[in-house]
Order: sequence, then C-alpha cells, then structure tokens
Amino acid sequence: MLLATLIFLLVAFIMLGMEVAWAIGFACLSYLVLSDVLLDDANYVSFPLYVFDGVDSFALLAIPLFLFAGELMTEAGVTHRLVRVASAFVGHVRGGLANVGVVSNYAMAGISGSAIADAAATGTVLIPQMTKRGYPIGFSCAVIAAASTVGPIVPPSISFVLIGAIMNLSVGKLFLAGIIPGTLMSLSMFAITWWIARGRGYPVEPRADWGERRAAILAAILPLAAPLVVVRAMASGVATPTEAAAILVGYVMLLGLLVFRTLSLRTIVDCAARAALVTSIIMLTVGMAQMFSALSVLERFGELVTSAMLAISGNVNVLLLLFNVLLLALGTFMEPLPLMLVLGPIVFPMFTELGVDPIHLAVIFVINVVLGLVTPPVGLILNVVGLIARVDPMAVFKDMMPYLYVLFAVLLLITYVPGLSLWLPKLLMD
Repeated sequence: MLLATLIFLLVAFIMLGMEVAWAIGFACLSYLVLSDVLLDDANYVSFPLYVFDGVDSFALLAIPLFLFAGELMTEAGVTHRLVRVASAFVGHVRGGLANVGVVSNYAMAGISGSAIADAAATGTVLIPQMTKRGYPIGFSCAVIAAASTVGPIVPPSISFVLIGAIMNLSVGKLFLAGIIPGTLMSLSMFAITWWIARGRGYPVEPRADWGERRAAILAAILPLAAPLVVVRAMASGVATPTEAAAILVGYVMLLGLLVFRTLSLRTIVDCAARAALVTSIIMLTVGMAQMFSALSVLERFGELVTSAMLAISGNVNVLLLLFNVLLLALGTFMEPLPLMLVLGPIVFPMFTELGVDPIHLAVIFVINVVLGLVTPPVGLILNVVGLIARVDPMAVFKDMMPYLYVLFAVLLLITYVPGLSLWLPKLLMD
C-alpha cells in the first residue's frame, strides 16, 4: 500500500505540473508521514541525510563545469563559427541550410553536452534564415529539434556524467561509447533531410570554394578541438571527468578572452550565474531522487519490476525491446533526469545479471530518454524551437515524424549490435 501510494503521488504531482524535484520530495515526505501514522515506523532524519548523500559525489562536480563551459562557448560566438563551417561544406548539398542544421548540431554536441542548449543555440541562428530561404516553418523547427538529440550522446555529455555517477560507471568509457551511436544518429538525419529536400525541392546554398572553406575551418578549428581535449584527457587517464571539465572551462576562457576577445568579466559572471541556476535544479532533483531510491529499495520495488518483466519473457532480446518501449512511453511525459534517477538503480542490476554490458545499457538508456525530449506532451526541445519560431509545438511534431522513424531504427540497431557502443571503450580504455 505504501509503495503504491508513493508511486501514485509521484506521478500525480508530475502530471499536475509540479517541478520534478518537489514532486519527488513531497511524494517521499507523504510516504514517511503515512508510515508514521499507519506503522509508527518513520525515520524523518533520514530525509535530509539521503538528500545530502545524493549530491555528495565528486563526479557530479563535472555538471556545473560542463554547463559553465557551454554557456561560455555560446557567449564567445562559437555557434556562428560552427554554422559557418557546416555551411561551407554541406550547404550546397540538397537540403541546404537544413543539412547545415544537422552538421552544426553534431559539432555543438561536442561542446555543450546538452540537447536543449544546442537546439536553442543553433535554432536562434538557423531557423530565421531557413524561413527566409523558403523552408516551411514546421520543417525548419523539426530539423533543428531532431538534430539536437545527439547533444547528450556525443561527448562531453551531461547525461552520461549523471548516469555514470548514479550507477558507478566509468564516465570516460561512457563518453567513448557515445561517439559511434551519436555519429550514426547524425548521419541518418542527414540522409533523411536530403531525401525530404529532394522530394520537396527545397533550395540549396551556393557551393563554397576552397578558400572560403579554409577560412571557415581556421575560424572554428580551436572550438572544434575542445571535445578532443576532454576525451583525450579522460581516455589517457590524465584526468577524471570533473578535472577534464575544469580543463575545458579554462580552455574556453582562453579562447574567449585572448583569441576571440568576445568575453568580458561581466559575461563570464553572467555565464556562471546561469550555469549555477541550472546546476541547483539538477542537484536538488538528484538529492530528492536519492530518497526515492532508498524508499524503493525498502519496499522492494526493484524486485517487483524485475519479476514482472521476467514473467513476460526470460529472453534478453525481448526484455531489451520492452525496456525501449517502456522508456519511450515514460519519456513522453517525464524528463530525462528523473527517469535516470528512478529507473536506473532498478533495471541496471537485472540486465547486468542477464549479461548486458552496463556501458551498452547506459547508451540505450540515454538515447531513449533524449528522444522523449522531442515527443509530446512534454517535449522540451519542441517547446524551445516553438518559442524561437513562435509556432505551435504540435505543428513541429508533425514534421518530426520522419526523423523519429529513423531515430527509432538507429536505436534498435544500437540496442542489438552492442559493438557499436563498446568497440571504442574497449579499444582505448581496456
């Protein structure tokens, strides 16, 4: 009864529009009150202790640093430089600026680590330009929204830092595991964009000569080196994810202050404030979820979910398919962070016992929850691009469908071909 009440209240609070951190916190507090009333067995002191324990992790320090680096990159004008490079190399391909959007988001993914940040940065630059060139507004938004989903897959990734901290996995291996899946996602979106643009006759940009391409590369080569610095530092064992994030912040500051001269003390302080605000929300949610996880273990929620899934089938391939369906369904109304915090400790032990590599499972997990960002009713990325273009997010979703079909196909490929995720980590870190 208490477990059912805990889950019911959590879902009810979220559906009512309450912030996720407070929804989890109030659900857990309600559980403790009911436990005290019905069983006279409530330990209220455990609440703040578990919340503090949830955020007391050195690995989680990487999150504010990566967020800070992403904010600095945006203020330094990196987005325009990356768009210029993408336009120089793929703008003349059928699809024009739509292809530029796909390639730019792939490049931005290696800097910000956030799908929402990438959608906002590239959408602000490209969506107005695409509409001026005659692209339908819904399609323009859909391309940017779909392309931004590689943000948490290509390193550095805030989602991989979180899932690594939650499940005690190597963040360096997770970063490497996301390179090939993220590349496949971008290539598939580039292909579907080309196919749609050819069928609808969308315009292309003039072909850039090699002088223009050389100038674009020289303008963006230092920002493009940023993800290589992070991945190399961790893969070689020189730095932990947190230390690599600090290196990235220092690198970006040097670019903005000494090379591009686009950063000032005021903008740095503003970037730090925005990163701190987002970090506070994330850490509060992580802390509250630690309490939820403790209560779930107490009520044996993980055993119940495991028994239910194994009752359907004992075949690991069938269970992986069910896992994908479950995450995609939950992702339509839940944000990635609570999904990782609530379901991670439950499903990882079960699949690990069935022989699934936890690094591979983490990649599947993150791709699923990211796709939830472009599916209604929540669809945070749809809302971001909708606000930029001042269009109804549901109108964007209609043009999203071809991209979702392709991304679902890539998800299944990654699910059932583990080597796509595990080859690089085994090659460089084992």
